[in-house]
Amino acid sequence: MLELPQGSIDVGKNLPAQDVHLIGPTVELVARKHLHPALSDLLLDAAREVHGKASLLQRKGEFPAPLEHDFRISVDAARFYKSGKTFFYRYLPFWLASLTSRIVVVFVPMIVVLIPLLRSIPPFFRWRVRSRIYRWYRSLLSLERELLEASDSGKREEMLKRLDEIERTVNRMNVPASFADQFYGLRGHIEFVRRLGDSTPERSSSTGSTEERRPGTVNR
Repeated sequence: MLELPQGSIDVGKNLPAQDVHLIGPTVELVARKHLHPALSDLLLDAAREVHGKASLLQRKGEFPAPLEHDFRISVDAARFYKSGKTFFYRYLPFWLASLTSRIVVVFVPMIVVLIPLLRSIPPFFRWRVRSRIYRWYRSLLSLERELLEASDSGKREEMLKRLDEIERTVNRMNVPASFADQFYGLRGHIEFVRRLGDSTPERSSSTGSTEERRPGTVNR
């Protein structure tokens, strides 16, 4: 519903002689759903600059306006009516703002995904180093039990050779300085098992079973 004010056509002749109510169609700006948000902002900004001023049949700001009739208002248009142009298009040239917005759209989700991944790298790295060290501890525990249960010197010699192989492999390991305490602790425990094997007496089957006093061991 439009209102034509009295005398708006000819003031001298007072045409029209009274306010006239008119019926006018509603104009809508329609675009494809794949229209780029930057172009949407430019079109709405141009329409507001050209048609947004007051006129004989229109108040200021009546067109374009976020009035939804036959077509749904797009998300980009609703955002434009609410807060105007985006930050980049407000202060940067169009080509630079378009490039910057594309970079943000691509890289911000990547950063959101990468941050948890990057935060998980140090714990994973620590777990990897510790698992390499603890693997040899399992071998040491098994070898210690076998040494304590060995019944003759031949078996002990074979186990000590296995211990030498473990020691050579451990000495070739590359360990970060932050894990030096665990690395040197492993080497000290290897030496402890070696001394244990050297000092373990042979069991004699001819003298009957005798009770041995064993040092404490760690259960896996």
